[in-house]
Amino acid sequence: MSDYIDVDALWRVMVASLIGGVGIAALFSIGLVGISSGRAVARVAGGACFVIVIAGVLLGVYVMLDK
Repeated sequence: MSDYIDVDALWRVMVASLIGGVGIAALFSIGLVGISSGRAVARVAGGACFVIVIAGVLLGVYVMLDK
């Protein structure tokens, strides 16, 4: 398309941003629903969602600080 814009890299950044941004937010909301539920299995699943969210946030902070 253009010598100035690397479209392949642009698509990779966009997909990673969507997965990271929307995925973390979706897992957080699923975790909230699971924790607020009265069922024990849903609370455990909600807690697991929160663990994944925390791991994703810590990974993002590590990558930013590593540079």
